Amino acid sequence: MDRTAALLSAFELVEAVQGEQRATAVSAIPEAEAAADAWPDVLFLLATARTVHAIVQPGEGADLDTLTEQLLDQAPGPAAAAIALGLQALVAAGAGDTARLLAATSRAIALLDDEILPARERCLALVINAAALNTLRLWELVDELYAAALADPDAAREAGQAEAVAINRVIIGLEHGLALLECDEPAAAAERLRAAAALVPAALATDLRPLWQHDALAAADLVRLLLGEPTDVPVEEHARALAAEGDVEVLPLLLGAHALRAWRDDGDSRPAEALGGRTSTSSGARSFPLWVRAHVLAARAPGPEVEALQAHGRLIDRLLWESRLAVLSAARAQIDAERRRAEHDRLTRAVHTDPLTGLHNRRRFDDWLQRPGSGPTALLLIDLDGFKAVNDLHGHACGDEVLRRIGLLLRSSVRPGDLAVRQGGDEFALVLRADDLDEDTVLTRAEDVARAVREEDWSQLSTGLSVAVSVGAALATADVSGPALYAAADGALYRVKRAGLPPVLEVLNR
Repeated sequence: MDRTAALLSAFELVEAVQGEQRATAVSAIPEAEAAADAWPDVLFLLATARTVHAIVQPGEGADLDTLTEQLLDQAPGPAAAAIALGLQALVAAGAGDTARLLAATSRAIALLDDEILPARERCLALVINAAALNTLRLWELVDELYAAALADPDAAREAGQAEAVAINRVIIGLEHGLALLECDEPAAAAERLRAAAALVPAALATDLRPLWQHDALAAADLVRLLLGEPTDVPVEEHARALAAEGDVEVLPLLLGAHALRAWRDDGDSRPAEALGGRTSTSSGARSFPLWVRAHVLAARAPGPEVEALQAHGRLIDRLLWESRLAVLSAARAQIDAERRRAEHDRLTRAVHTDPLTGLHNRRRFDDWLQRPGSGPTALLLIDLDGFKAVNDLHGHACGDEVLRRIGLLLRSSVRPGDLAVRQGGDEFALVLRADDLDEDTVLTRAEDVARAVREEDWSQLSTGLSVAVSVGAALATADVSGPALYAAADGALYRVKRAGLPPVLEVLNR
């Protein structure tokens, strides 16, 4: 299995641990981790799958705060960090800690503004953070994140999010509209409900699972009921289908809408009376069936006491709505502050970043070279083989894309404390720093880099394209100067290129 296939398989496991086959998915993770040992981005996603499973199965006693903090420490880049932060926000939501939820999601959203991030990981991060914000009923912000997640349809599909986002946009639109209806804002509610119904065809055009297909169809009919449009909605048929699929979101809303329509059209209060204590588990419309029941029964028996209770209920609804808007305003302000901080950090990093690949540039590398030694350190010098021929035969645009992909491969291979560099042209470097570095570890990392480049599917860029690299490595087990380590690695690289060898390692301080 190559890295791309392993990555897509890891995305599938992240989704699978949340479904009916979760036990099978969880049992597949160890084998996948063993196969993905050379790919930190794949290992991170597999760790994400484990963490997601622990969150959706809280009865198993896992320390969710520790798990998500460990996941954040393991994150190989900003998009991965945003995934971990989104999971931290979901844990905070479960604990009722709104401040911690907003802090995590704000930081994550600011990280995701970077356009060079891996698209699939960025999509997953947007969806996870949207799910956390949805627990606060911040529908406007949630829909913005969902729309951003669908900006790259291929990435959304490969990340396993396209269908879920499509149906979730419909459902949060319903929740938003129904909440406005409860707040006695009928015009705004109708506008929001129409917008939700307009999203149904796009959702049905995706490969929705059966439950979501029924949700989408019922949602469209639910809106027709509420807007008073002439229609013969098959409520019982929808209800049976939704119940058979175990629906807990749309069915209570559909029955509430049917009860309200029956009262408005025919003065029939029986469907409202039958609602009883039925409520939705979705974040935005838990109260809608109860609101319909109270609304109909109060209208059936008007009087001063009922009117007073209705006025009190409207006041409570308005206070809750204004509280929601205050949280939304606070969330946007916190996101803006994080974005300003992130932009400052990005501008600072830009001085030391190669714009084509996103790796550190020669200036950052030269700064490192001038620093005194600080414990076990290895340096890998990486040159593309025959890169001039790539430009000549496949064009400079293809050559630039090759360099970008090499940058992505190197970024995905770095661990905390490592430094990935584009020195210039087709020359790259990887600095490894860890207390437990040894010869086998360094040589394995060098071989992994060479193999990852060789096994990448370069034919996607241009027919007949193949790319390989030469890697020379040096390891200092004690403090040595940067120039001395560079000279040793450069000598190893010279031997590799001259004789066509696999990666060669020079060891200092033997």
